[in-house]
Amino acid sequence: MSTNTQNSTQSLKIDGMTCINCALSLEKSVKAIGIDQVHVNFANKELIFENAQSISRQRINQAIKEAGFSIAKENKQNDHLKNSITAFSIAVAIYFMISMFFSAQINPWIDLSLAGIALIIAYSRFGKGAYYSVKGGSSNMYVLILLGATTAFFYSIYLMFFKEHAHLYFETTAVLVALVLIGDIVEAKALEKTLSSISNLAKNKVSMAKKLVDNSISLVSVNSLTVGDIVQGNLGDEVHTDALIVEGNALVDEALITGESLPIEKNIGDLILGGSQIIEGNIAYKVEKNAHLSAKAKINQMVQSASSQKATVQKLADRISAIFVPLILVVALLSFFLNYYLLNVGMEDAVLRSIAILVISCPCAMGLATPIAIMVGLGKMSNNGILIKNPDVFENLAAVKKFIFDKTGTLTTGAFKISKFEHFNIAELEAKQIILAIEKKSSHPIAKSIVLEWSDVGNFNFKSILEVKGKGMQATGMNGELYKLGSASFTKQDGQSADLFLTRNDELVAQLNIADELKANAKATIAYLKMKGISPIILSGDKQNKCEIIAEELDAEVMGELRPEDKLDLIKGYKGTNTAMLGDGINDAPALAAVNVGISFAEASNMAMQSADVIIMKDDMNAVQKAHRIAIMTYKTIKQNLFWAFAYNLVAIPLAAFGIINPMWAAFFMIFSDLVVVGNAFVLKGRRV
Repeated sequence: MSTNTQNSTQSLKIDGMTCINCALSLEKSVKAIGIDQVHVNFANKELIFENAQSISRQRINQAIKEAGFSIAKENKQNDHLKNSITAFSIAVAIYFMISMFFSAQINPWIDLSLAGIALIIAYSRFGKGAYYSVKGGSSNMYVLILLGATTAFFYSIYLMFFKEHAHLYFETTAVLVALVLIGDIVEAKALEKTLSSISNLAKNKVSMAKKLVDNSISLVSVNSLTVGDIVQGNLGDEVHTDALIVEGNALVDEALITGESLPIEKNIGDLILGGSQIIEGNIAYKVEKNAHLSAKAKINQMVQSASSQKATVQKLADRISAIFVPLILVVALLSFFLNYYLLNVGMEDAVLRSIAILVISCPCAMGLATPIAIMVGLGKMSNNGILIKNPDVFENLAAVKKFIFDKTGTLTTGAFKISKFEHFNIAELEAKQIILAIEKKSSHPIAKSIVLEWSDVGNFNFKSILEVKGKGMQATGMNGELYKLGSASFTKQDGQSADLFLTRNDELVAQLNIADELKANAKATIAYLKMKGISPIILSGDKQNKCEIIAEELDAEVMGELRPEDKLDLIKGYKGTNTAMLGDGINDAPALAAVNVGISFAEASNMAMQSADVIIMKDDMNAVQKAHRIAIMTYKTIKQNLFWAFAYNLVAIPLAAFGIINPMWAAFFMIFSDLVVVGNAFVLKGRRV
């Protein structure tokens, strides 16, 4: 059990959840004991709850047990046994199907034994869920499955002893159990594979701190750092917690924390935020806050809060089954009474017709409709470099109406380009030549971009060029002119809005605005979303004027200079509208957790990746379009499968009620309906994205 003392958040790993309906049942059970803030992450098999200090651990455990689940144990020795039992159940079903195909009943006692074992397996796997479902005032698909399998089994025993040469329906029990087991394990295995890939990505991002002890470096856990510790930070390192620079200077990228696109010069005495990236220079910094109190940690707390409020979307099949299951039970009972008492049908035929209704309507096709399509959809996503954490993504992403983007590092590459250039009392070419010559001597990332962009403007000669660390560049012309190139404060141009200024003898002669470079396919992705009726919105921590430049280029709504909590508040304002978000920074993590579908790149911050529902393996905006198209195709396949499952029942149930279809044929039709569902799902596999 893990505990966060800041907001009393606790989490427990849960065993026994096989469908999203299970997650909802567990959430309902835990809320019933007086815990309001409850969230069940089905994909991670985790129960998360807050502010439960007044509720004893024993009471929480009891609520979990009453929902039909248990707290996961560290050892997984039962997994092999579970897999063996499932394999045996499938083998038994195959045996019966072969017997049915050849119309040969080898030995009724063998059939009874095998079907009996299948029924025991069914009760061991589905019994708890069915019992607690009924106890909680609802009924899931497992109730109907167990009732149909049990009725067919015991009626077959009756026929075996009292009706000579009668057809027995043991195969109905065995096939029914096997098909449901297959539906459960298909979804579980597909999710397990995806989550394993995501887990490996997270492990690759784990880092250690370079703590300075007696002038030597000691690698220690970030969480072990305490206030006053001195840490070495080198080029490429992440700053582990909020700190003060005590030695050296560096160019720092705070985009993941604040959204600010331009790197910032940091010198001795400056505050540096945990989660920042050192892109130039080497520093030593003194820890000002323990890791769990840093700006990065506060953002993480917002992630926990946003996640706990994010409702799990229930599968369509499970929502409908709450009505479907009791309805079928009523129909089966009515059929018996109508046939036996009003239509004067014999007792045996009346019972057979009711069993046929239970068998033909047993929702195997309904149960397979979602997981088989999800399995194919997950595979299709994976083949396109997209990992999915939660099967709800397909429904939610297909229904998105607002698509939110972070700007820096998400829509943009992080490289820079000149968005605006102005010159005063100097020729344009000469101004460019001066700036190019000076910037060739600088190692600043913006300087490198300018050199690349203006490489063909020609040369300008200077007596000397000097870099003033943390401020800008200074040069002396051949005739003694003093040139300065840098920030407003360095060039004494306070109040001006440009990013870079060039002065000659303290007179402003040129200024530049620098913008992030748009990623390839960014424009195409925004255009695609608008074509699909989805509103693109850019929420960024970067300066408003820089955001507006990007927004104008992309023709999208934009809001800049936002803190993580501002983004979260705006998203809460979209309540009732299905939203998705693509972000990569630590500051995006709370928002990613709060939207219906959070999307991040694999190269994003670890916190953003953990908060997201979808992880794109390659830094390619085109994958956003692919993910949306695959989600639409997958969700459409799920709906087609469910439509078939229900349409089939509407036709088949009356035929069974009037004795046109007996239980044996009912089992055949049930299997046929399953094959249609599986076949339709694999049509999806061959479709082009």
